[in-house]
Amino acid sequence: MADLEPLIRLRRFRVEEKQKALAELFRQAELLEGRKRSILGELDHERLLAERSGDVDSLVAYAAYSSRMATEIDRLDGQLEKLDLRIEKAQDDMREAFSEQKKAQIIQERRDAEERAEQDAKESKNLDEIGIEVFRRSESD
Repeated sequence: MADLEPLIRLRRFRVEEKQKALAELFRQAELLEGRKRSILGELDHERLLAERSGDVDSLVAYAAYSSRMATEIDRLDGQLEKLDLRIEKAQDDMREAFSEQKKAQIIQERRDAEERAEQDAKESKNLDEIGIEVFRRSESD
């Protein structure tokens, strides 16, 4: 039977590559979430400043700023939705690659167990033959 170790190594490599790609997607999502949190924090801070000043110009400037930031948050949300879809697909790909790797490993383990069992049977047979021969010699003496 063919040794599956090269195939297992290849599949393990593929799983590792898919894990790296998935980690990169999660990192990108975290950066976008961080940017969104930062904008929301800045928005709250600017709102407090505009309210405290009580100046009409400050409130108008805040309204314009708030509108731009709402557009930016919507853009970030859109990017996050797209990234979530990519993450789901990458997770599915990684699960499939891992499944293929495990299948190859299980097949190799079964083959190894069968070879060990055959080897043990041969050794047992040889030892039995030796034992019988020793017994015959001791009987004939």
